[in-house]
Amino acid sequence: MDLKRIYNNKARFVVREIGDELILVPLTGNVAKMNEMFTMNETGKFIWENITETTTVEELEQAVTNEFSIDPDTARKDIELFLNQLVAKLNI
Repeated sequence: MDLKRIYNNKARFVVREIGDELILVPLTGNVAKMNEMFTMNETGKFIWENITETTTVEELEQAVTNEFSIDPDTARKDIELFLNQLVAKLNI
């Protein structure tokens, strides 16, 4: 998974936090495409916020494991599933 590609596309979205959820609204030019909003739960929000230019999947795995007290294998599978869905849904 190319996390740098995801990081480079984060600026294409307006991000708003509502409770434990994160709302992403894609931008075209300077216009928000309100009919294409995406909602992330607490785990998705955590992963999105921890993707930086240099983040690796292994670092995300460790962070998720620590934050949510789950085993590394489950964290890895969940992260990979989330990232694949993110790329597909957000056209990154």
